[in-house]
Parts: sequence; structure tokens; C-alpha cells
Amino acid sequence: MTISRKTALLGINDLKIFPITEDSSTKFTVGAGVDVPGIRQLSVTFDIDEKELTGDEKTLAVASKIKAVSFSSEYAELSLDVLSALSGGSVTASTDGKSATFSLDDGDKPDYFQLQAKIDGTDSISGGDCHICIYKAKVTAMPINGVEGDFATYTFEGKGVYTEYKFASKAKLIDVDFNATAKELAAKTSA
Repeated sequence: MTISRKTALLGINDLKIFPITEDSSTKFTVGAGVDVPGIRQLSVTFDIDEKELTGDEKTLAVASKIKAVSFSSEYAELSLDVLSALSGGSVTASTDGKSATFSLDDGDKPDYFQLQAKIDGTDSISGGDCHICIYKAKVTAMPINGVEGDFATYTFEGKGVYTEYKFASKAKLIDVDFNATAKELAAKTSA
């Protein structure tokens, strides 16, 4: 039976960040995935560049192109490894194992990463799942949101851009995959 091309989605089950180690005309590689603990939300918006041709007091034509994607995410448990993967900072642990520190120094800067999300399916892909892959992303904001009398949440926002590497002759921006059988998240480095 052919998988459906539509489904309702409920919640979000997993989110991983895979640091990009190379994106060139000949190779696309990533490092080990960093789990974003307690993922609560992911929102993806297609950034569309639109041009209008006007004349005779009306719009004669519209041209549009998807230039990038913007995304935001919220998670429930602060992870020093996530802060490091997003920002380019580093994490160190004390020799006695009783403290760990995230540090961002003046030479650190955000690097590109691949963002992978997993949402369990409902309805037409029951027992399966949906994976969203933003091939090449960079963080643009990462607030820590403390609230009086409640759990803090952590967010990050970013932009996804096209890869330099051509997957089957085309640069990649985003994939949304439906799977008949649920799968674990894994980096995408080939077509």
C-alpha cells in the first residue's frame, strides 16, 4: 500500500543538531548529533522573496522564490552541549566532576548545523512518523526564559539556507519525509 501524502501531526518527539563539518562542491559531512532534551515546539517558516510587476494601475505579474527558511524551537531542559553546538562555545567539566561550564569567548561564533525533527504520525501514517530536515542552518537568537514560580524554558531561532553541495545535482534546503514505519533521527549526507 502506498503511503499517504497527508496526515495530522501531534506533538514533537525528538530534535537533534548535527554540526556541519564540510559543505563544499564535492562533499557534505556532519558530526555526531546533539540531542535537544525535552523538545516542546518547532516552527518553520518559508522565507519568500516576492517581486511585483506593475503597470496600467494594476499588478501585471508576480514572481516569487523561496530564499531560505526561518525556524524557532522551544525545549524544556537546559543543555550545555546544545548551547555549545548552537553558539560555537565550549563546555568544560571540573576534574572532580562536580561542575560543568559553558563558555562563550570573543573568538567563538555560531557554525552551521543540520537540524532534524521527528513527529510521530497519526491518522494516515499511524505507526509511522514525519521527519523534518533543514540541511544547513545557523542560529540567530538563543534566549533563556526564566519565569517566576514556573519551570524555565529555552528557545532558539535561526535561518536555514541552501547547501553548497549538490545532492543528486541540486542544492538542498529542507525535506519533510513521511515514513510508514517510525525511524530514529539520522543525519542526511547523501541523496
